[in-house]
Amino acid sequence: MVAALASLGKYRNTFLIDVALLAGLYLLPSFSHVTALPLYMFEPMRVALIIALLFTNRANAFFIAFTLPLASAMITGHPVPFKALLMGIELSILVASYLFFVQKARIPAFAALTAAILFSKVVYYTMKFAALGAGLLSGGLVSTPLQTQVILAVGTAAVFGMVEYYRTRSKHQ
Repeated sequence: MVAALASLGKYRNTFLIDVALLAGLYLLPSFSHVTALPLYMFEPMRVALIIALLFTNRANAFFIAFTLPLASAMITGHPVPFKALLMGIELSILVASYLFFVQKARIPAFAALTAAILFSKVVYYTMKFAALGAGLLSGGLVSTPLQTQVILAVGTAAVFGMVEYYRTRSKHQ
């Protein structure tokens, strides 16, 4: 029991961030319904994942990346389970490629996250195209306009890059 409580204390911030992210995402469909705004177009799962990347650890970021779409599918019914699986793969690739770009290629956070988002999107749309062709999904290939996605990717990466810059700068002072 003592070991469990010590472990909980060690991961308390990660746990609290995860609970806040999950609660926010689970309530998002209700907020969309009440406000009549298509909040899904702002890619809240990716935003939640980026918050996890900034404020928790690598293992948690992978956990959030893969399970968030699946949990959303089970609890809210959106996205459909197969699309949730594709989204989980996309977000996991985003984390893996971001970590590769930052740690191995030594690319600055803004550029690394922008490249990781774009790379994971290419993989996602390739998988979705194949799934649509195989009849595993219905609907269109692109639901959020590509221009909106690019603007959100660059904007999200810019905010992430600034936060990461100030975090690393304050650690060195």
